[in-house]
Order: sequence, then C-alpha cells, then structure tokens
Amino acid sequence: MGRLPLKVQRTNLNLDPNDNARVSQIVGEKGISKFVRDAVRHQLDRIAPGDEKAGPPYFESDGGHEPRLSLSGRATVFAILQANLDQMQSAFGFADPIDFIHALLGHKPLPNQAAAVIVTEMLGKLYSPERE
Repeated sequence: MGRLPLKVQRTNLNLDPNDNARVSQIVGEKGISKFVRDAVRHQLDRIAPGDEKAGPPYFESDGGHEPRLSLSGRATVFAILQANLDQMQSAFGFADPIDFIHALLGHKPLPNQAAAVIVTEMLGKLYSPERE
C-alpha cells in the first residue's frame, strides 16, 4: 500500500558540498529533503510568522537559559506595535502609512504637528523632572 503522497513541490537546491555531507551524516541520504523542509519552516516561523494567534504561551526555550518569544508571543508583540504605530501615525498628522514610515526613517521631513507631539508628549515624559 505504501505511504500517502506528500503535498510538496519539487525544487532544485544548491548546497555547499560540505554542508550537504554534514546533513547526510546526520539524517542519511533519504532524510535530506525532510531536513531541508523542516529547516525552511523553522526559518519562516522565526522571521515571517503567518497568521498565528496572539496570546499565551508568549515564550519558548530551546534548552538554553534565555527564553525567546514564541510564535504567539511575536504575534502579540506585533499586534501591540501595530496599534501603537497607528496611534502615532494619527497623532503625528500622517494619513499615509508609507509617508509616516519614511519620516520615521529620516527619509522625509516631519510635519510641525509631529515635531510638537514628539517634544511635548514623548520627550517631555521621558525627561521630566519627576523621573530623576
């Protein structure tokens, strides 16, 4: 009967011969495809998470002493950042998010409204006499 067919697409992959040999030593000749699929999924989950739901568990551990954000933890942080960036965009007087990002990166001047908000609201709270 055999195994069910995998829903995969054949892709040619160029690997350094030393890397290929190391992978083969670990997983065997027939395990390379699965190893590469797992590595690609791991990297995608790390740098470009999909539609994960925000919420606990926020952290995970790889066995080390320092925790790292889990997929749901990253989704939670990104949701908080998105809400705060939307509020900042509005407070700074930007209608277009691209213009807002360009101004944050220093590629476009800030409007006077944005400069006033930064000085009075943000910097004023960070450097107020009560904090010292």
